[in-house]
Amino acid sequence: MRKYFSLTRTLFKNAAGMVADGKTKKMRVYLLYGFLAICFIPLLFMLYYMFQEAFKTMAPLQQSGSILAAGFHMTNLVTFLFSIFLIPGVFYFSKDSEILLSLPLKPQTILASKFSVCLLYEYVFTLIVFLPLIAGYLQNESVSILFYVFVVIIALTLPIYPLVLSSIISMLVMRFVPFFKNRDRFNMIGGILSVAFALSFSYFMNSSGMQQEDPSALVNLLIEGNNSLISMFAYLFPAVPFASHALISQDILQLGLYLLILIAALAVFLIMGKYFYFKGAIGFDETKSTRKVLNDVEMKKALTQKSKVFTYTQKELRLLLRTPVYFLNCIGTCFIFPIVIVISIMSQGESLNLAALNQIDFSGYAYYAILPGLAMGMLIGCINMISATAISREGSNVMFMKYIPMPLGKQIIAKMNAGIIVSVLTILLLFIIAYILFPMLPILYYIIAFISAIIAIFLGNELCILLDMAHPKLVWEQEAAAVKQNMSGMIAMFGGMLIAGLLIAALFLLPNDLIMPISIGICIAILLISVVIYSKMDTIACKLFKKI
Repeated sequence: MRKYFSLTRTLFKNAAGMVADGKTKKMRVYLLYGFLAICFIPLLFMLYYMFQEAFKTMAPLQQSGSILAAGFHMTNLVTFLFSIFLIPGVFYFSKDSEILLSLPLKPQTILASKFSVCLLYEYVFTLIVFLPLIAGYLQNESVSILFYVFVVIIALTLPIYPLVLSSIISMLVMRFVPFFKNRDRFNMIGGILSVAFALSFSYFMNSSGMQQEDPSALVNLLIEGNNSLISMFAYLFPAVPFASHALISQDILQLGLYLLILIAALAVFLIMGKYFYFKGAIGFDETKSTRKVLNDVEMKKALTQKSKVFTYTQKELRLLLRTPVYFLNCIGTCFIFPIVIVISIMSQGESLNLAALNQIDFSGYAYYAILPGLAMGMLIGCINMISATAISREGSNVMFMKYIPMPLGKQIIAKMNAGIIVSVLTILLLFIIAYILFPMLPILYYIIAFISAIIAIFLGNELCILLDMAHPKLVWEQEAAAVKQNMSGMIAMFGGMLIAGLLIAALFLLPNDLIMPISIGICIAILLISVVIYSKMDTIACKLFKKI
């Protein structure tokens, strides 16, 4: 146990040290985390309202426990989905794994310590659902002091079972499927499969066939009362019903059974780790080169001198496409939007009636497309995080940007071009889908909205890359940290959502006679700001890079 506590403490310190680089002041980090916490407040209130109404509805039927079980099940499912990628990164692909494997440590000790680090990460996702759930329950039920003790115990232990489940899956895959020992290959295939699973699940749950299922079995469970619906949530996470019953009745026996399941799961995990972890952790490689031999024509083409900005932009796009973490989190995020829209429309089946739109006269209102176009462009330009992580992705190689014979301003513009290109392609795809779905809208609407979106995309990418230059995350072990654990990317994403929301709100709140002049004024202002920033990019880059 002494080695476990020492190793866990060391790994915790290392994880905390990766939050920011050595030059970042603690106060700035605290402010950034505070900003992110504020951004989650609307989500917490939304979940609280949803759970409160659910408890209010189910209480007369004596089914309040089913809402607790559903909330616990949701928490476990979110934890499981996030940990599928977190576990391999911490257990196998982190740089400290090679060092730990050479030390006189048992595999159980290493696994237990790394598991504790993952558990700390997952508490964030657990509390986002757990706190509104408990608050909604307390609003509708009277409880004893023992309830709060049980709440603390369950909150601390709820992520354990899904983490164990994803850990066992990762160990078996790494041990018996050598194909996945290449990190890039694992991340790419795993990411695509996860997205496909999520979209398929969404289509299944929203399909008309699912919505028309015979509800008689569910009604029978409802009228039974006595929280009979809790049994529905025992399939994937068997500890959930015991946790729900323990909270409802403050039953120590139910809590004991819940903890016994978790202890048994941890024991199985550590026993399997003893035999599988070391054999699965040896022999990893970061990436793979094709080592293609160029012929004379290809060599001549490759050596032909091109524009520096064009070549640098090509390099950035290739890096985004060839690095699975960047591809899934930067490019994949944008192109999922059109897929989600198509799936949402298809899942409605015949219930979606667009014929009523044919009766509306849209002539003379083309200026209404300006603000939605600006909102969409700003949103897409910020959420892909290509420009918002452009400097952070350089990591320890950022000094290379200062040495090469190319002005910093042109390098920044080339990096920004990659984000602009991906954003424009995404917007173009969205408008093509929109035109197919809504052909009754005049083509002029789409042209005006597209031009407005392009203007907003330029400013959005400029602001994002300025933010990353001012606060880059240059100290990281894995590429995922440069994107997923980057404050600049998160601020850009939530900031883009906020600006887009304000633009859409203005469309509904402004008087009809002011929409056209204000929309045109906002569009011109965004264009002028974008031109000014673009012209001053070299000066701004030199000033900010002096601090790096």
